[in-house]
Amino acid sequence: MTDPRPHHYRFVHRELARQVLEFGPRVATPAPDGGSLLPVVTRIWDDLGRTLPPEERLPAHGLDCRHLSVDGHPMLLVTLPTPVGATEAHFAAAVHPRGSKTVRYVTLEHAFSPFDGSPGTVLGEWTAESHLNHGQGPSPVAELFAASVVGLVTPKKRSFWRR
Repeated sequence: MTDPRPHHYRFVHRELARQVLEFGPRVATPAPDGGSLLPVVTRIWDDLGRTLPPEERLPAHGLDCRHLSVDGHPMLLVTLPTPVGATEAHFAAAVHPRGSKTVRYVTLEHAFSPFDGSPGTVLGEWTAESHLNHGQGPSPVAELFAASVVGLVTPKKRSFWRR
């Protein structure tokens, strides 16, 4: 198992999480002009790097983002540079669940099995108060992650049984 690299970890779990939770649903909704948030996300990555010792800085290669709507839920999907260490993330999503006044920040984190060390993923979420572990995540494919995010934020319908 490899420890997370400080630049990657702090970007996903601190800086981007803080920005998403501070700016709320506006982050998940595309700008009226259709502009990309990639320059902003890259600037956050680079600004964080400047606070780290040179040997801990990482290039932004692989960093990307795009707005999408999945089942009516607006989402900013951020693709991260390839994760190496445990808890580094493949993806992060700022999702504005339909009918909600708040945004949720969900991550697909790189993980290793405690039993045999094999790689896998964990679906995580940051709130203003804490980090939540939602268990095993999907393969690190953008569409699978986006579908998992929607499944997580969509209220479950209760079944009603009559006898």
